[in-house]
Amino acid sequence: MDKKELMITGIVIVLAVVAAGVIFAPSTAAQYTSIDVLNKGDLGENSTIYVKLTCGDKTSLSGKTIHIKLTDNKNNVVYDESVETQATGVAIVKLNNLGAGEYKLDASFDGDENYTGCSISQNVTIKEGEVKDELANSTLIQQTIADSQGTSSQSSSAPASSSSQSSSSDSSSQSSSVPASSSSQSSSSDSSSSSSADSSSNYYDENGKEVLPEYDADGKQIN
Repeated sequence: MDKKELMITGIVIVLAVVAAGVIFAPSTAAQYTSIDVLNKGDLGENSTIYVKLTCGDKTSLSGKTIHIKLTDNKNNVVYDESVETQATGVAIVKLNNLGAGEYKLDASFDGDENYTGCSISQNVTIKEGEVKDELANSTLIQQTIADSQGTSSQSSSAPASSSSQSSSSDSSSQSSSVPASSSSQSSSSDSSSSSSADSSSNYYDENGKEVLPEYDADGKQIN
């Protein structure tokens, strides 16, 4: 094989490799992302830190995990948590009784198949007591807080129970009257039976034969 054939063969191989790369390359590359801390100025001991994640065109990225770490000036880690971004792309970090002083805030996103990883580091000052938070976008923060509360803010009231219906239908309201007792029937028949005692007595002779009574012209009994 001469030099000319070798060159042609090499060009064919290069073109084949390039074509394979084009065919099998991902249809979309991972988008660039960035993190911003929306708090401005000093923080209080119980302040809330708001960290926003966006992609290259500043679209908010929700449901992404942001790793937040706070380190004091002695390099002691005082906060180290992973927080998920809300629908607004903002992750909420609630501080709890941190001492006043200087801290380093590190926020990072590891990235995934669609978005590149990113991180940010900055110094923050925490003052004693309550400090009014200065925020870059208060409207966005209010929306984020509402999103974080979710459906818990929905009214839990239920329609009145049907058990409130009148209980007048209870069986206790049913009439307890019964027909008059047959014992109330007239007892005059009892006295009528006593009239049989007025009937004439029967008489018998010495042979046991019944002798009917005899009466005179005036109706008096003779025997």
